[in-house]
Amino acid sequence: MGFKLLLKFFSFFLVNFTSLWLVSFGGQPRIEKQEFLVCGDSQVLIVDYQRSKDSIPAVVWRWDAREATELLEEYQTIYFKSVDDCKVVAGGKQILISSSSGGVALVNRADKKLVFYTHVPNAHSIELLPKERIVVAGSIAKGGNCVEVFNINEPEKPIFRDSLYSGHGVVWDVKKKKLYALGYDELRQYTLQDWYSDLPKLNLEKKWKIPGISGHDLQLSPKGTELFLTETENAWTFNLKTFQFRQLPELAGIANVKSFGQHAKTGQLVFTTPEQSWWTYHVKFLNPVRSLAFPWLHVYKARWVPIN
Repeated sequence: MGFKLLLKFFSFFLVNFTSLWLVSFGGQPRIEKQEFLVCGDSQVLIVDYQRSKDSIPAVVWRWDAREATELLEEYQTIYFKSVDDCKVVAGGKQILISSSSGGVALVNRADKKLVFYTHVPNAHSIELLPKERIVVAGSIAKGGNCVEVFNINEPEKPIFRDSLYSGHGVVWDVKKKKLYALGYDELRQYTLQDWYSDLPKLNLEKKWKIPGISGHDLQLSPKGTELFLTETENAWTFNLKTFQFRQLPELAGIANVKSFGQHAKTGQLVFTTPEQSWWTYHVKFLNPVRSLAFPWLHVYKARWVPIN
């Protein structure tokens, strides 16, 4: 008899708790926000995927170098003319930006305040490192072809430099404490050396020849078990345990993929491929298929905003 009463009480509690939860949240279960970054020309956008309607993107945040009054004039008008990478860092609070015209910046999402800036010729990718440092991959240019490290509080003063022909990608693996860099035909693995001294270094541990030429995009997979990378002909994954490359079947046969990434919760792919020269007016998705149009922007890359 006691057991039946206990069962009735539990059922009553469960039904009422569920009803209260539904009322409190508008009768709908909580859906994780799905946002992605888009960069091109002098701009970086954050788009709400779920609020976007048909092919029309719901832009919820925008940074334009031409409107960033904290930047010096040459940065506003020249160095950020062709933004080519953007990443959300610091738990979603800040955004890293690089431009093939030579500009590099770190800005707050909340107030768009400039936290850091510097100039690296043909900058193609950036990453935030421990001890408030930033690493930049520079591609083919006089003063480029490099991996350079900066202190956030000392703009325009590199504290370390290594040569890397056609540097296009840098990724920091916080769990493994490794830095990966992508060049023309090789992938590198660095460790941090003397990092808490005044003369920090990147120690080149390993390198692998990539299955193609003109390495382009480099990202860490959501689970952190592999790298995503692209070159002229194909998109690949690189297993961080077996050190094996595998062609990505979803993008097989698609050349010149400028960027691709996978959503941590849904598994949906986001990618960009050029329509004219190096740019596109669309950001595309797979699983499920979708395309969002940006007719006012020469889009270069798109990246999911990480889920905190």
